[in-house]
Amino acid sequence: MCQPVAVFLLFVHLVFFVPETIASPCPNQFIISVLFADEQAAAVICEASAHALTILAQYGLSPKRQICVEVIDQEIDHLGYKAFGSYDSKRDRIRVMSYQSIFYHYTNPTMYDEQFDVIHYSGVIVHEITHAVFHHHSTADAPGPAPQEYLAHAIQLLSLPEDRRNRVITTHNEPGWMPGDAISDIYLALEPGRFAVKSYKHLTSMDDPRNFIDLLLTAKWFYIYVP
Repeated sequence: MCQPVAVFLLFVHLVFFVPETIASPCPNQFIISVLFADEQAAAVICEASAHALTILAQYGLSPKRQICVEVIDQEIDHLGYKAFGSYDSKRDRIRVMSYQSIFYHYTNPTMYDEQFDVIHYSGVIVHEITHAVFHHHSTADAPGPAPQEYLAHAIQLLSLPEDRRNRVITTHNEPGWMPGDAISDIYLALEPGRFAVKSYKHLTSMDDPRNFIDLLLTAKWFYIYVP
């Protein structure tokens, strides 16, 4: 008498949980999987993710577990801010708006004061992959936003083609962070483009950036002082 019920419950379980089982691993990069994306979108996400992991590996950072990138068509409200992507550390899941939905929800989307395009969309993926890998290595119970945004924006700029990166740097003509500067979420909220350029210049100016990255990974406040 119980067998039909068991079969029915199994069917219900499959119906409700099938979305979790259809995430497709990226070719040659199985630690990244993509959920709810068509073939073309998945290819863009996988390529950007692989690019991010290549750059991060140069700084001694690699993912320690599976990362899932979920593509959605809704707006993302992340900590009170509108965002094109976000990372959930509890689920190791990145949520990113589809490229088409960004233009559906925003009449004139921009990134670093530039017109948003597929290159910047790849940059969004790189940014969120960096957040995920940052959390894999962070020793803080709740890493502060500024330390991880420093790395995410620096790697995002690093991932851009040289001509596009130089254009962003020229637009936001800022020096890198200097000793004694406070890298804060307030500055990030007010001037995201300048924050990104300052972080990129600071990271790439160091002969041995790993010591500073280790400082970022242990930080748990909303700001961090540059030594």
